[in-house]
Amino acid sequence: MTNSKPWLKTAASLTIALSLVASGCSNGGNNGNASAGNNAASSETAEPSASPTDAASDDSASPSPTASADATATADATASPSPTDKPTATTEAATDPTKKPSAKPSVKPTAKPTAKPTAKPTAKPTAKPTAKPTAKPSPTAKPEAPGDNVSVADIMDKINGDVELPPLIAVSGEQIKDYYYFDGDELLESGIFKQALMNTKATELVVVKLKSADNYDAVKEGLTKRAEDIIEIFSTYLPNQYEDAQNYQILRHGNYVLLSISHDQASIKKLFEAFFK
Repeated sequence: MTNSKPWLKTAASLTIALSLVASGCSNGGNNGNASAGNNAASSETAEPSASPTDAASDDSASPSPTASADATATADATASPSPTDKPTATTEAATDPTKKPSAKPSVKPTAKPTAKPTAKPTAKPTAKPTAKPTAKPSPTAKPEAPGDNVSVADIMDKINGDVELPPLIAVSGEQIKDYYYFDGDELLESGIFKQALMNTKATELVVVKLKSADNYDAVKEGLTKRAEDIIEIFSTYLPNQYEDAQNYQILRHGNYVLLSISHDQASIKKLFEAFFK
C-alpha cells in the first residue's frame, strides 16, 4: 500500500500535464482532456479501496509508471481531435447553391484577322534630279543700234550722189599717215579719204569707222590738223575756198567719224546723220 501511492501520484501528475499540453494545442480538445483528467482522478480515488492482498498483487502484475504514462499519453493523443480537422471548402462549395460558375466560356477567337498591308508602298524617287545648269547663260547680245553696221562706202556714195561736189581723188596707204597724222591700219576698222583733184579747190571728204571708241581722240586730232593745213594753203588766195576751209566740220556717231569741207555743209551733215536714225 505504501509503495502504490507514489506511483499513483506520479501517474496523476503526468496525466494532468499531458491534458494541459493537449488543451493548449487545440480548443476543440478541451472536452477530451477534461474527461481524461476526471477518469484519472476517479481511478486514483478507487485505488485505495482495494485490499492489501490485491495491492500486493498489483505491485507484481501492474506495469511500471513509465509504461503506464506512455500508454496514457498515446491514448490521449489518439483520442484528441486534430486542430486541422475542419470541413473542407470543397464540400461547402458543392452544397452552396449561390456559387457562380467558376469558369467562363473559354471559346474565344484565337487570333485577330491578320490581313493587313505588310508594307507601305516603297516606290519613291531614289534621288533628286541632278541635271543642273553647268554654266550660267552668257548675256545675249544687245540689239545693235541703228547704223552700227553701216558701211562707210555707202555713206560716201550717198553724199557724192546727193551733194554737188568737184571731182575728188582717193588717198590710201602711207599717204593717210602723211596727210592725216595717224596710222589708219592701227586705229581704223575701215575708212575712205578723198581730196579735191585740182589744187584750186579746198573740198575734202573723209568717212571712217574706228576700231574702238578709245581711238576717237587720236583720229579727231589728225583730221583737225588736216583741216588747218588746208586753211593755211588758201589763206593767201582764193577767198571763197579759204572761207569753205574755215567752215570745216567733224561729225561723230558712235565709231563713225566724218570730216567735210564744202560749200554745202548742211546737206552733208543731214545725209550723214540720216544713216543712224
